[in-house]
Amino acid sequence: MAAVTLPGGEFSNLALLKIDQALDQVHFDLRCHRPAAAGKKAVNRCLSDCAAMACVPMAILISVALPQTADTAMMQELFDGCQAAAAAFNCPIVGGDTAIWDQRLAVTVAALGVTAHVPIRRSGAKVGDALCVTGKLGGSILGRHLDFIPRIDLAQRLAAAMNIHAMMDLSDGLAMDLPRMMTASGTGACVNTAWLPIHPDALQLHQRDGKPALHHALCDGEDYELLFAVDSDDARQLANVDPEIPVTIIGRVTAAPDECVLTDDHGQAQAWPKGGWEYTGGGT
Repeated sequence: MAAVTLPGGEFSNLALLKIDQALDQVHFDLRCHRPAAAGKKAVNRCLSDCAAMACVPMAILISVALPQTADTAMMQELFDGCQAAAAAFNCPIVGGDTAIWDQRLAVTVAALGVTAHVPIRRSGAKVGDALCVTGKLGGSILGRHLDFIPRIDLAQRLAAAMNIHAMMDLSDGLAMDLPRMMTASGTGACVNTAWLPIHPDALQLHQRDGKPALHHALCDGEDYELLFAVDSDDARQLANVDPEIPVTIIGRVTAAPDECVLTDDHGQAQAWPKGGWEYTGGGT
C-alpha cells in the first residue's frame, strides 16, 4: 500500500482514479517492439486519460504479469520505460506487483490524479459548442502509437483559459470516440472534413494501402490527442493557448441526439464512417 498526501485546494478531497491495461500483441508487440517502448506506452495510456479530465497525475501503481521467458534485462528495460514516462510528468511510481505466468506480457497501470477545478467529463457538450481536437490525426501505427506525449500540460492550459464543457482522449479514433461523447452528452455533431487536421503519417499510409488519408484520420485510432467541446466564443482563444501544438475546430455540437454527420465546405453531407481501433489482438 502507498499513502499519498493530496495538495490543498477547493477540490483537495477529490481523488481521481484511473486504471488501464496494455497487452503484448494487442497494444504493443514484443516480437518487434522493445520492452522499454511497451512500458512507456502502458504508462502514457493511463496518463492520457488524466489529460482528458485536465487533472494532474500524482502517483502511479503498476502491476506486471511477466511471461516465463522474461529475464532480468527485459524486466529492467520494461521498468525503465515505465519510469521515463512517469518522470516526464513528475509522477512517481509508488508501488505495484509482479507475477509470472505462461502467457504474454500484461502491464496494468493505475493512476491517482487531483484537480483544482470541477473534473471535466465527456458528458457536458452543449448545443452550439465548437468541437476541437489537438494535434493531427491518423497513421499512428507508423510509430506514434508507441511514442506519444500525453496532453497533460496542454489540457491544464486549456482548462485555465476557457470553460471546457466536455473532453476525452482519442484512443479509439474520432469515428468511434466522438459518438461516445455525443451519446454521453445527449447531443449530436457535425464535422467538416475540410477542417480535420490530417497527420502526414495518414498520407503515407494512403500511399501504402490506397485508403483515403481522411479515412485514416477518422478511423485509425491511438492518436491520444484531446477531443473537446467549448463555447464558440471561447474557441476564438484557442490559437493563443499553445503555439507549439495546434488546436483545430473541426465542427459543432448539434441538437440531434446521437446523430454524427460529416460535411464539407460545400455543405455536402455524408454518413458517419464506421471504424475505429478494435482491441481484438494480433498486434498494433
